[in-house]
Amino acid sequence: MENQEWDKELDEILKDLGVDGSPIDAIHEKLKNEFDKVLNIGFIGSPGVGKSTLMNKIAGRKIADSGVNPGVKVTPFAWGENDSIVFWDLPGYNGLPKEHNVEQYWEFHNLEEMDILICMFSNKLTEDDAHFFKLAIQHAQDVIFVRSKSDDIYDDELSVEELKAEIEETYIKKLFGPQFTLLFVSSRTGEGLAELQDTIANRLSSDLQEKFYRNAKAYSQSFLVAKEKASLKTVLWYSTLSAGAGLVPVGAGILIDIPSNIKMIKAIGNHFALTPKRLALLEEQETEKMKEYNVFLNVLKHGIGAKELYLPLLKRFAPEVVAARAGQIIPVLGAGAGFSLTFFMGKRAINSCKVIAQDILEKEIEAINGTLVH
Repeated sequence: MENQEWDKELDEILKDLGVDGSPIDAIHEKLKNEFDKVLNIGFIGSPGVGKSTLMNKIAGRKIADSGVNPGVKVTPFAWGENDSIVFWDLPGYNGLPKEHNVEQYWEFHNLEEMDILICMFSNKLTEDDAHFFKLAIQHAQDVIFVRSKSDDIYDDELSVEELKAEIEETYIKKLFGPQFTLLFVSSRTGEGLAELQDTIANRLSSDLQEKFYRNAKAYSQSFLVAKEKASLKTVLWYSTLSAGAGLVPVGAGILIDIPSNIKMIKAIGNHFALTPKRLALLEEQETEKMKEYNVFLNVLKHGIGAKELYLPLLKRFAPEVVAARAGQIIPVLGAGAGFSLTFFMGKRAINSCKVIAQDILEKEIEAINGTLVH
């Protein structure tokens, strides 16, 4: 069953790429184009609204420094695979340079190139900010409204939910149109982060959506599941590299290129927002597994001890492979064992990272729910 799932996942990726049955070079080129395609997301709002902090939360790491000309200088922050995700810190009305007026703003900031523009405000939306956002809507492809610092929402007479509904109706629907909604987000408590990420992902094309799933931090179980699936393309990328390098048994019979696989494991670890310490530990563990697995491959190549020796080794170091497939390394797409083994190791790395990320996610969700209750 595991092997059937393994083959099914690979088939689904190839069909999604539109390269089912294509040679390795074509698959590799298709993946390269997808990984290099840039996702631009703009964050617009006045100084102090929390744009940089929210960027860091979405990325799951520090990519934006709020201390660099906050709210005044337009600053791009490139991150993710091949630095192909760019978060743009755009000044809001109260952060305009003195030499620019509102009308000139759109000449200097090409919002048309943004796949998504996130309009942020905290506390009350001023008349000037509302006018500014209306102009932004005219230039942007897609807009998401965010009320940041939602943990400070309070009213003596209304419940938090009633107050949120009133804020959305007053500041968004009446001013910008009933088609717009307002997301309430707190970078401090984590409230609304999952909903914001789902909203961003659902607004993107399929290839950019998968890019976002691979690289952004997961704040929900559904996002984590999508990340697991999207990360298989990273594994396929390194597998095509292994195939293209012509990895075949040489010397001692080593089939797994450990340095190349470590690069893949690092990439996957970054997808799941592993800390440097956790990633280093995972690299160490996987390196030992690959060394042990190479011992098995050497035995297999030279026929030493036949199945009596290598099947127990395989079951110990590669339990995902069932006995029906244990006696042979089946070439995939005619690419040979290098492709198969890299894909196999990558799949295992994804599983390991997901277990860690799942544990972290459960603790974070518990903490968010505890904050909301109190």
